[in-house]
Parts: sequence; structure tokens; C-alpha cells
Amino acid sequence: MKFLCTAIMALALFAFTGCGGSKSSALPATQNAPTFSAAAANDFVKSLSQNANDFAAALKTKDQAQVTAALGKFNETFSKGQSTLASVLKPDEVQKLQGWLNSLTQQMGAAQAAAAVTPAAK
Repeated sequence: MKFLCTAIMALALFAFTGCGGSKSSALPATQNAPTFSAAAANDFVKSLSQNANDFAAALKTKDQAQVTAALGKFNETFSKGQSTLASVLKPDEVQKLQGWLNSLTQQMGAAQAAAAVTPAAK
């Protein structure tokens, strides 16, 4: 449960601020996504990776509506996966997922800062 709180805080942080810069629409964390013993966790990582890459691609368009929609899909996928992951991950996998989520959200924040686009608040 602790990793979920950390991940949510990281998501909220990157939504309001950014750091660094990245020019590729395919985020490195999505290309190096971890695998888990539970299929549900692997599906979650795959979906979240796709949503993160869609967000990075939307940033390149500098279209505020696309950026907001892509971030909304990312957050929706993340929220839906929370309840499932808590029951299917082993303790060592929780840390592996948390590290990947931290890396992913940092890269998304960097892509956002490089594009200088801030998603509209809902």
C-alpha cells in the first residue's frame, strides 16, 4: 500500500511541475518495463506504458486538449490498477513496480517540462 501512496504523490508532483528534458516520444522507462509473476500486473504495466507514451506524443503536438486527455487516460489506468495490484504482487515485486513507476513519472515530468505544456486542471 505504501508504494501506491508514493506513486500517487509522484503523479501529482509531475502534474504540477517538471524537471529535465526529453525529446523522444517513447519514454525509456516504457521500453525497459519490468515483468511480474501475475498477468494482471503485466497487463497494468503494458497499459500504463502505452498511456505514458501517448502522453509524451501528445506533448509533442502542444495541443492542450490532447495532453489533458492523454494524462486523464494515464491516471484512469493507474487508478484502476491500484486495487488489483495490491492483491497480486509479491513483496519484492512491489518495490520493483514502485521503482519503475517513479522512473516513469519522472520521465513524464521531464517530457512535460521540455514541451512547456501544463495540463489543464479538471
